[in-house]
Amino acid sequence: MQNMDMEHLSSNTANIENTALLILKAFKTAGTKADEVLPWAEIYPFLNKQDDHEHFRDVQKQAEEHLRNQAYAIPDPEGLRLTDVGYKALQEMDGQDLSQSNAR
Repeated sequence: MQNMDMEHLSSNTANIENTALLILKAFKTAGTKADEVLPWAEIYPFLNKQDDHEHFRDVQKQAEEHLRNQAYAIPDPEGLRLTDVGYKALQEMDGQDLSQSNAR
């Protein structure tokens, strides 16, 4: 039973990181600038298109929290607001995995 929980946990963590990365890609694709809001009406269709299995639905709130904890984006009533830190990360992104860019 313990192994099953660990597998689920690591799979869940991967889904959270993947969803956070997809949200950042949505910002980049939309050409969002620092301190601009990307509305949910644009984020959701992007996530639906990019995530075949729709894993993002299970972890979306945790992915938002992950982005907030890394200071990449903050919640806004309309969607998510890209921060200066997030915008700079997008400039360096160009296809690379962002999970290592803010390693602590």
